[in-house]
Amino acid sequence: MAVDERRVLIAGGGPVGLLCAWLLGRRGVPVVLFDDNERPQADPRAATTHPATLELLSEDALAADMARVGLVAPIFQFWDRPSGELIAQFDHAVLRNDTRYPYVVQCEQFKTAKLMLARLAGLANVEVRFGHAVVDVAQTDRSISVDVRGPNGIERHAGASLIGADGGRSTVRKQCGIPFEGFTWPERFVVFTTPYDFEANRGYCPRSYFADPGSWCNCFKVSADGPPGLWRTVFPTDPSQPEQDVTSDAAAQALMQKFFPSSEPYEVVHRNLYVTHQRVAATFRKAGRFWPETPRM
Repeated sequence: MAVDERRVLIAGGGPVGLLCAWLLGRRGVPVVLFDDNERPQADPRAATTHPATLELLSEDALAADMARVGLVAPIFQFWDRPSGELIAQFDHAVLRNDTRYPYVVQCEQFKTAKLMLARLAGLANVEVRFGHAVVDVAQTDRSISVDVRGPNGIERHAGASLIGADGGRSTVRKQCGIPFEGFTWPERFVVFTTPYDFEANRGYCPRSYFADPGSWCNCFKVSADGPPGLWRTVFPTDPSQPEQDVTSDAAAQALMQKFFPSSEPYEVVHRNLYVTHQRVAATFRKAGRFWPETPRM
């Protein structure tokens, strides 16, 4: 099997994998990316991009396009929920002499992925294969190969390097025998997304935090499919409660009404329960032979 001495294989077609493919592809490196999903996932998570990351994404006007399809938020506020008082307001403009991006951009993860895919489509040396899952990894001193399950069965692909960007349950990391050290916090967070306009109706800015002795809430605006956009509210939950109870209509209305009393029920267009992991791979690089070459049938 011929091996391109520069080809980089990437497992995972989320923002990290796509970013790696884009940065390498722009420099002429041949890249093949595999993702087990049939298409990019259109969920609203990971919507905030901070100044340091925008600097990284400045090439080819990617950061500018994210601002165009997203929402530029220079201000964030802290509120006291019981009294309703504004406690503090911070302006990223104080960073204007330190960064070209003195603000954050609220751009949903799937929009960022679409922008990257559009750029990758113009690079002849980059191939993106959705519906292809990396299921096995083998490495020698000279090359690395992956077995990929796709529509035509399992095929083997070889390259000079492999990037594992396939998430917390990474097949690449497991096949390389790299420990995923740390723990999972018992606390969970529930997100309710609503079209209710907190800025127009209550005067909150697109990045607002609410403190409460017994609880708290984060309230962020995203542009969604265009004006007027959507608002994502984040609340802590009782770890002992079943997921169906935490995300139920009754629970959603109770939390929303507790923090933002209204005479009308809130329309909730998206809900999700998140857990928080404090884990990190024991190493980010593993060179040399880590998996013996064995005959494959």
